[in-house]
Amino acid sequence: MAPQHHTTLVDVFEHTTSRHAGRGLLRSRIGDAWHRETGSEWRRDARAWSRGLIAEGVQAGDRVMIIGETTPEWCKMEAAILLAGAVVVPVYWSHLAEDIAWTINDCDARVVVAHCPFQVEKLLRVRDKVSGVSRVVVFRDEGRRDRPDRDGRTELHIDAVVAPSETWVKPVSALAATGDDLPRDVLDERRAALTAETPCTFVYTSGTTGRPKGVVLDHGAFLAEIRAVRAALPIDERDALLLGLPLAHILARVVAWVSIACGAELVFPRSHHTLMQDLQETQPTVVPAVPSMLEDLQAKTVAEATTAGPLQRRIFERSVKVGLEVSQLRQQGQEPAGVLAARHALARKLVLDQLPARLGGRVRFLISGGAPLARDLAEWLHAFGLLVLEGYGLTETCAAVTVNRPERYKFGTVGLPLNGVDVALAEDGEVLIRGRSVMKGYHARPEDSAEVLDAEGWLHTGDIGELDGDGFLRITDRKKDIIVTAGGKNIAPQNIESHLKASPLLGDAMVYGDGRRFLSALVTLDERELKRWCAEEGVPYTTYAEVSQKPQVYRRVEQEIEDRNRRLASYETIRKFAVLDRHFELREGDLTPTGKIRRKQVTRRYRRLLDAFYSDGF
Repeated sequence: MAPQHHTTLVDVFEHTTSRHAGRGLLRSRIGDAWHRETGSEWRRDARAWSRGLIAEGVQAGDRVMIIGETTPEWCKMEAAILLAGAVVVPVYWSHLAEDIAWTINDCDARVVVAHCPFQVEKLLRVRDKVSGVSRVVVFRDEGRRDRPDRDGRTELHIDAVVAPSETWVKPVSALAATGDDLPRDVLDERRAALTAETPCTFVYTSGTTGRPKGVVLDHGAFLAEIRAVRAALPIDERDALLLGLPLAHILARVVAWVSIACGAELVFPRSHHTLMQDLQETQPTVVPAVPSMLEDLQAKTVAEATTAGPLQRRIFERSVKVGLEVSQLRQQGQEPAGVLAARHALARKLVLDQLPARLGGRVRFLISGGAPLARDLAEWLHAFGLLVLEGYGLTETCAAVTVNRPERYKFGTVGLPLNGVDVALAEDGEVLIRGRSVMKGYHARPEDSAEVLDAEGWLHTGDIGELDGDGFLRITDRKKDIIVTAGGKNIAPQNIESHLKASPLLGDAMVYGDGRRFLSALVTLDERELKRWCAEEGVPYTTYAEVSQKPQVYRRVEQEIEDRNRRLASYETIRKFAVLDRHFELREGDLTPTGKIRRKQVTRRYRRLLDAFYSDGF
């Protein structure tokens, strides 16, 4: 744990990288092998880059933006920015050029750091709109994408983007050399000027209700969060944390800093597509995740089992059933005995131990955040011996304010409050948070800040929740997303959406019906499950857009929704729905970078279809 006398993230970084100078703290794949970088190597690069930033004119308090993927370079550059006394502004690599330009101007970024030529190209496209940026620094000369961009490219070299005469863009190797002539004590001077109240980052919200807002978090907020998480979760220098989340998200940033504070190793997977192989090869002990990653893991496991043949499928289903029985016991603090223990031992040997082995065989627990985790999914993974600890927090609270513990957890809840965090419920059920990890406010938005931070220091989260008798918090919905039907019923759409998405066939769903007589839904389909069903039913599979609109597919989805409706109150049931011929897409504006549905945008896009649900002719 970070010593209590540390007051800034720079203190934590310098302490850990010095203490673990010879140990590997960063692990990533280079070529055909996994490579470890030691604490001293991390510190050397961060300090060199920091001096380079100062030589480029970065002053204490200046904002430096990072647009990049989750890599060791990202973590090194964050440390470099903080060592310079500046403020880190992370941006998702998937952001459009216009959105990047807006964020640069809103935070008044002085320098922008880009992962690869794909990001540099975006910046050059809006160069005339970001006159305050004096330098663009790029990590890598070659950019690679898993999916083609809009121009059909999966690879891009810097020479195809930046002309030889261009001086605005500089490789990170040249940045390091820029600061060679600075006084030796320049970083010590910058460090001495930092306090716990010094802002260390602006993290922009996802913008589900309008323009994103820059959440201002100071060093003290991060340290309070680090200490609270370390007190709740047993993580130490023997652990390896696999970081497959985007570092533009506050959850990934906190995970990285918790790892730094306790001297654990950070493991960087190559990509989402290689995640399973990377897990096996690196054998992490702790895996932070978002629910969509866990849903994919479940879908792939079930798909493999269901295509292995009738006998293997029955063995799989019976083994999972036994695992679920044991999960129920363990949730009550009991262990299986007698016949159930024998059946469980056989189920583990035949099926259940295979999934943990595929994750490397050393995972002690997974951490889930960023979006609601379906209880059924948590229990399903628990049946395989994988404990998922769900937590809850916001960007405005520097990530988690509650979390389940390995020794004390309840599926379907987001756990108990962390040390130093007060959690209360307003009269309407809104979750209120108070503590040192809460933001200072929104950058240059005093009215918006005053709207969510009251005079007593309570942050009004906009989430509706319930606290049980043991103090566990359960989030039921977003306050602004609550649907009030024409009959006056208050309905939480996210609960119903999670219930619908528990079906293997349904990929995503948006429930609609505010002010209407009943609820309707827009749904998409899981392509893997759709292809499997088509093969079983003899339906030729061409493209998703075509197959999803076939009448027999509609009837199959109708059966699935009817089955889901049976487990809902009458006023919560889906009366009408449409299967979309396309998935919700980030680049089309349907989703936020964290995968949440932009309800206003989707409603606007499908307004005619949604209105038609309530006409007599539908």
